[in-house]
Amino acid sequence: MVDCMREAHSFCSPLRQKYRTSKFPNLRKKYRSDFEIIALLLEAMKDNDAARYSLMKYTSTNYAQLKKYLECLIEMGFIETDIREGQVLYRASEKGVVFLRQYYILLGMLFNAYTRNKEANIDYQAEYASFNRPQNSEKHFATPFTR
Repeated sequence: MVDCMREAHSFCSPLRQKYRTSKFPNLRKKYRSDFEIIALLLEAMKDNDAARYSLMKYTSTNYAQLKKYLECLIEMGFIETDIREGQVLYRASEKGVVFLRQYYILLGMLFNAYTRNKEANIDYQAEYASFNRPQNSEKHFATPFTR
């Protein structure tokens, strides 16, 4: 069985793949939102317990950032803590898994809406290509709906 923490470096998760293969021009950004980092954290600990160091590596955050997010997630009840052999381990609670599931649904809706709009725009351009050709050097129709 493959450990999820080891898979993180091969960009196996949907969230991490988003940054490599995103078709959204606006989502290829330098900085991540709080929701994206929270989702990455929950994803890292949804199946098994995770220590701070492995969470830092998985989410590419430093200790100060990780500490801020962990405190917030514990306060909201999205993660639970457990101490084993003197080490604090973190695990996503049921509430955290529900949040992650909803986040994936919203992300899927965004991708689907973008894909549909892009395909509709291509169909529109193909259908009305004859209207967009210049009739002469001065006149041309931008769309069939212009007045």
